[in-house]
This record gives sequence, structure tokens and C-alpha cells, in this order.
Amino acid sequence: MLKDSLRGILAFASLVAFALAASAQNGGTVYGLTVPAQVDRLTRGPPVDYESKSPGLGYAFRFSGHPGWTVDVYIYDFQLKSIPADLNSAVVIDQFTRAQNDVFALGQSGGYANVQATGKFEVARAGKPAFHCATFNYLRGEKRDIDVDSFLCLTSWNDKFVKFRMTGVKGSITRDDAISFVTAWIPLLWPK
Repeated sequence: MLKDSLRGILAFASLVAFALAASAQNGGTVYGLTVPAQVDRLTRGPPVDYESKSPGLGYAFRFSGHPGWTVDVYIYDFQLKSIPADLNSAVVIDQFTRAQNDVFALGQSGGYANVQATGKFEVARAGKPAFHCATFNYLRGEKRDIDVDSFLCLTSWNDKFVKFRMTGVKGSITRDDAISFVTAWIPLLWPK
């Protein structure tokens, strides 16, 4: 009887531990950053764990809520022990360049077609640059026949990179949309 009770307690404890782990997995907290269920009218999905299979690649969140848009946020460290908070540091500039080159590499590998860089801009926080951003136009889809505009923004936070990719059918997504979304992250990354 005591053994059955102990088994029952252990089974219950295992179930509670599993439920808590599943809740954390489906929740919005990675690396100590809690991402709310909605950011700038877009709804957060569960985190995707890249870190356990590819150390340095961290986690990603996909946001939904606007038809035709693909919005992903990546939080990772690229296996660097220290990532400067200075947006203009060589480490952050190098990662921003690498992220832009990744878009072109998808064009070269056939994932996209006709990739063109269409501009760069910065989003400020307290009068200083907080995000480096680049804009692209390319064709995607199974037949590479969907003309899209894409925005890439990157910052550093607590020895991590935070990268944003926002893509939508040409004309459905604008620079102002990208600025609005990354600006909504300022109080999340740097609360007062």
C-alpha cells in the first residue's frame, strides 16, 4: 500500500514537472527575456529551440496576426562569450553583415530569386541607434514567383544578438511596419 502511494506521488510529481516544463517551453521566456503573447498587435508563437541541436543559434519566435507576413525573432549568441552593447562595435557590425549575407546566400542556393538590397536604416532608442536595419526585395515561393519586401533588423542585448526578419508580399509591409515592431521591443529589451 505504501509503495502504491509512493508510486502515485512520484507519478503525480513527474506529471507536474512535465506540465511545468511544457508551460515554460510554450511560454515566452528565453535567456531571461520574457516575450509577451502579443507585441505590436502580432501574436507570439512558442519558442523554437535551435540551441540544443546547434549551440550558438539560440531560440526563435514566430509572430502571426497579419495575413501574408512572416515575422521571426531570433535570440542567439553565435557561441560568443561576450557581445558588446555598443551597436557600432565590430562584433555587432560583423553579425549584421553576416545576417545580410545570409539573405543573399538564400538567393544563391535557390531559396529566393532576384535578391536585391534596397536600403539601410537605424531605429533609435533615447536618441542613439538601437537597431541596424536593412531592406530587401526578392522572389520567393515554390516557383519563386511571389514578389516580397523583407526587413532585417539586429541589435545586441545581454550578451545576445536579437535579430528580426519581417517579410510580406510587396506593398503589404512597409518600413514603418518594421520600425513599429522593433520599437515595441525597446521596453522589453531595456525596461526602465
